[in-house]
Amino acid sequence: MLWKKKLLQVSELKPGMILANDVVFENKVLLGKDIAITESSLTQLKRNYMIDKVEVYLEGDSIEPLTFKTKTVEEVENTFNEFSSNLEDIFDKISHLKVSEIDEIRTFSKKIQEEFNSTGIVIRNIIFYGSGKNNIYRHSVNVAAISFILGKWVGLNEREINLLTYSAVLHDFGKMKLDKKILLKKTKLTSTEYEIFKTHPVIGYNFVKEIPYLDSSVSRGILMHHERIDGSGYPLGIKGDKIHKFAKIIAIADLFDRVNSNTYSKKINGPFDALKVIQEESFQKFDHAYCSMFLNHVITYFMGENVMLNNKHSFKVIQVHINDLTKPLLLGENGFLDLKKEKDLYVTKLIT
Repeated sequence: MLWKKKLLQVSELKPGMILANDVVFENKVLLGKDIAITESSLTQLKRNYMIDKVEVYLEGDSIEPLTFKTKTVEEVENTFNEFSSNLEDIFDKISHLKVSEIDEIRTFSKKIQEEFNSTGIVIRNIIFYGSGKNNIYRHSVNVAAISFILGKWVGLNEREINLLTYSAVLHDFGKMKLDKKILLKKTKLTSTEYEIFKTHPVIGYNFVKEIPYLDSSVSRGILMHHERIDGSGYPLGIKGDKIHKFAKIIAIADLFDRVNSNTYSKKINGPFDALKVIQEESFQKFDHAYCSMFLNHVITYFMGENVMLNNKHSFKVIQVHINDLTKPLLLGENGFLDLKKEKDLYVTKLIT
């Protein structure tokens, strides 16, 4: 499909139109490229009198802007569940390394890119639902969707994005070969069990590297997705630029899903606390540039969202501070509430 761009006045914009470039104000990304404009984001743009024009996509030779019908969180959740079920069947089959079934991974990855192209609703869905109890299949779909989105944000080309999505879909395939007792254990793993658990990237790598005609970047992304910039990761304990860029992206997507699925090692007090965890990890363990790109884009999807505080009162998010992620500016029935001035209040969840 041939995409063209058209510059429109903010007053000409309509919900559903797809942004062709980031909307930036004072060096901050207000709205990210390739997202569909929503009612709340349109209101945000109209309030910002310094932004008068933005670029949107045209489809083919049309003179009318491309529009996207935004799905509800529930509709996208049904799609995520369907994909998770499909992936369980695919993982079952590809253990035999049949080429026809490897083609299923390629087809499956393409479907993820097509179905989850509306970034905002994917972000919201993972914040609302996480991986639930489906710790391998649903988690793999979530990580693939986020990796695909982050890959676009960091500027990967189409071929790289395809390979990244394959790698993300298969990143936890090695867990299929581990003892179910270890995977399903509710209490902390023993040191022996944890050493066994840490073999899953190697198992996945050894499997995927044998697939004919598949670029080696896919298997390296799988092998290294638990490596960390400071060398504290596994299984190789490598540092910095020795870690493949796919693995760096998958690591961020993996953490984003875990902190929103109550499977992180520390207690998370709501969605903004989850973002803070990623920011903190970016200082030593994750690629800082990729994390900054991720966070600066993701916070734009919180603008205009309704949230509940720990005091059970609901508010609308007006502004998120990148340097103080857990303390956004809110608007409620009685006016503005700046959480930076409220020591004991925090956001517990998004609400519909």
